[in-house]
Amino acid sequence: MTVRDIVRKAWQVTQVHLKKLIWYGAVPAFFSTVVSSVYLGYQYHAFTTSTLFTHKDPSLGDTATVVWGLISTYPKLTVALVIVAAVIMAGYTVLPPIFHAALIHAIMRIKNYEPISGSFEVGLRRFFPMFEYSVISGSFSVITVFTESSFVLRWWGEKVFFFILPIFLLIAMVGLIASFLFTYAEFFIVVDDKRVIKSIGESVILVLANLRKTILVFILMLLISARVILNVILVLLIPMGIVALAGYLASVFVSTVGIVLIAIFGVAALMVTSYLMGLFNVFSTAVWVFTYVLLAHKESAPIKDVDIAHG
Repeated sequence: MTVRDIVRKAWQVTQVHLKKLIWYGAVPAFFSTVVSSVYLGYQYHAFTTSTLFTHKDPSLGDTATVVWGLISTYPKLTVALVIVAAVIMAGYTVLPPIFHAALIHAIMRIKNYEPISGSFEVGLRRFFPMFEYSVISGSFSVITVFTESSFVLRWWGEKVFFFILPIFLLIAMVGLIASFLFTYAEFFIVVDDKRVIKSIGESVILVLANLRKTILVFILMLLISARVILNVILVLLIPMGIVALAGYLASVFVSTVGIVLIAIFGVAALMVTSYLMGLFNVFSTAVWVFTYVLLAHKESAPIKDVDIAHG
């Protein structure tokens, strides 16, 4: 089976069974989008208020003073925001391992012409090894390296940053290579119910034994993910423009109306983004499931077409 056949079958599964699978991809995408938006907002604020732009020494005391002022002025709102933040962080931490494991299991069931009932229970049982794997892989991810390097740049200045930059680049390169070698680890965990370290070792062996096909699929998914991210950005331009307009109207007319409009359009943009990213999660997972089955289980026969009548 060629890479083209794998992608075609994965897209077919995505189209036919999207209504049943979209929740497994969209729910984690929702929490990831919220946390990513807050993270980007924090990074923007941190850079614009750092010594790089303000020429003022950063101070934790100033930040603590501002935070305490908000808490003392709006105690009820602060409690509500803390509860919402705790729920979002819990969902961001707990749900992705469960839902991703459930999605892998559901696609395997669809491939074998079996009902996907019980996939969520499998996701719950695989939570701890999937969570452990996410911690291991996330410790040297690009986001982690970017966060650490931006912290060094803001607090210690350009000289220290450029002195340590080769180390950050080396860590990022090692992280990319490791993420590539660990491509099939999650599938060994979910499908074969193997331990984390054993799954990582099996993934490295499987990648090295099938280097050419894995690289082709890996590059193809990178290109598709870049296209999806671009589409998400383009889709969000309209809501962002409307939010900006609502903010302007709020400053000119009634602030309450503007805040309500911003909230409505913000939630709408969040839902659209979550759906698009959930769709891509389902498709990309299906691609890697079919690739894993083909390589690890040595299925030489092509995967049969999905029965559209059972969609």
